[in-house]
Amino acid sequence: MVTGTRLRVAAAATFLLLTLAFAIPRLGTWLVIEDPLTKADAIFVLGGTRFERPLEAADLYLAGWAPIISLVEQGPEWAEGWLADKGVTYETELQTQVRVLQELGVPAESIRVIDPQDSTAAEADALLATMRRQGWSSVIVVTSKQHTRRAGLSMRRAIGNEGRVIMRASRYDQSDTDRWWTNRATIRFTLFETQRLFAYWVGLAD
Repeated sequence: MVTGTRLRVAAAATFLLLTLAFAIPRLGTWLVIEDPLTKADAIFVLGGTRFERPLEAADLYLAGWAPIISLVEQGPEWAEGWLADKGVTYETELQTQVRVLQELGVPAESIRVIDPQDSTAAEADALLATMRRQGWSSVIVVTSKQHTRRAGLSMRRAIGNEGRVIMRASRYDQSDTDRWWTNRATIRFTLFETQRLFAYWVGLAD
């Protein structure tokens, strides 16, 4: 009886190890999910990178996929308040992004700005509010590769049947998702996104 139990435990452990050995190397690419590109009313750029995501939006705009780029403004760092108190002038991240987009050929009237948001779920709610206000029915959402799966879930849950979301990963994201374990930054991002997805599924996070 004991021998049979041990055999079952050993078999279960072997199956688990084989499953992990198969799944873990594919974790990086599993997090990446994109939709086929179609023309949309706007390009919505999720916050979190200085240039990686806005540059993809510029390429999509210049290729004619949508007539509007919407940027999410990043909240100020505490050090920015210190600079302001000292009377030091500086260019904010948003100002830099807008300037770069314009230099790449995106006119100022085609750029919209969303107030700072503190999570992907908050960005999804802001997107829905913007779509309602602007009358948009379809939006291309741009983010980093391994953020696409979770971001897509958040965007579609918020928007529901009120519009169409097209998820796109930035081509300026150089993360090697096929070998995600070979780079420290990619390891951190992969594990963070995996944890957040698990929390999302069990209802512990938005």
